Amino acid sequence: MKWSTIVVHQFNKALNVFKLNISDTGASIELLCQNNFSMARYGDGELNIMMGGDIHFQPYNSELAGRLKEILRSYDEQSALKIGVPLAINTTAGYNKTAKDFWEMNLSSGRMHWFRYCGLRKKFINASLTRCYIDYEEKEQSLLWFQQIQALWRNKKVLVVEGAASRMGVQNNLFDNTASVNRIITKSSDAWIVYAWILETTLKVAKNYDLILVSLGPTATVLAADVSKHGYRILDIGHISLEYDEYQNDGLGVNQNDCKIKYQNQIIEQIF
Repeated sequence: MKWSTIVVHQFNKALNVFKLNISDTGASIELLCQNNFSMARYGDGELNIMMGGDIHFQPYNSELAGRLKEILRSYDEQSALKIGVPLAINTTAGYNKTAKDFWEMNLSSGRMHWFRYCGLRKKFINASLTRCYIDYEEKEQSLLWFQQIQALWRNKKVLVVEGAASRMGVQNNLFDNTASVNRIITKSSDAWIVYAWILETTLKVAKNYDLILVSLGPTATVLAADVSKHGYRILDIGHISLEYDEYQNDGLGVNQNDCKIKYQNQIIEQIF
């Protein structure tokens, strides 16, 4: 290992004595349940893009990286948009070994960059509130978290903006408590190249919905920030459907043909 790498790892390890101001999972979910806030989230993928790297479904783009940096640096915690960053920056208490090992590796070089962009004064919510099951050693609390998250869209008209491969809530009962669900479907890979079209289309129909949910990787972070400025509630909800699938162990026995028909009928726009 190069001396420069050793120095970086030691510096990041030393930074662990400081803590960012990040609410835990329960408090973060409660904040969204009790208020009409929107949410944009930053995770390891967003940080990779900001630092000039690629992730498997989003190649580096300088404009995207610039927007991600600008939104995080200019974050006003008094606004209607709350920004989430990973609680694992502070602690992985309660996580299983796989999750702990991942974050230990990630933060060995990344912690200093989180501190650089977030600072020590601003208060964030936990971006990993949408990963409320798989990473945890003990799963009992996850039931309550899922119930609270589902309450966010109870009896609401929901617009889902997602990649074609996402299909949030299609083969589980995640959205069964909504008044209705419609979808804007777009690219699963490199969604940023059609971002202007995604934003325009979302804003065009947003007035017809009570809540917008988006799952588009780093593009979702920017979309949540931009749409919220227009007074619409939007949540960057990420991996929640995958977590919910794992929680239910895919045991619903759903009819695949019925799911396909229902999903197709929910699509109001396709952007590719």
